[in-house]
Amino acid sequence: MSIIFTHLAETVHILQDVFYVVLMIRIVASFFPPRTAGLWDKATYISTQLTEPILAPIRRRVPLVGMLDLSPLIAFFLVDIASYLLVTLFLYLARF
Repeated sequence: MSIIFTHLAETVHILQDVFYVVLMIRIVASFFPPRTAGLWDKATYISTQLTEPILAPIRRRVPLVGMLDLSPLIAFFLVDIASYLLVTLFLYLARF
């Protein structure tokens, strides 16, 4: 049973890393919008679809600071906290 919780903790770490990469693509894409229907356009579309459910509620609650959108930064922190709590819980459960 402990091996299952250990693998769940590793899976949470992997999902956190994947989310960070997707969110970074979204941040970079906001500065360089796609101009042609190519790989960058597809990566931008996928990153928008994956991150919008997390960023939209944050944007509704946190106002813009000038022209700066702080929602990706807050999402980084929230995902990091959630990941830490889940990994800690899974590793605690793996001991038994």
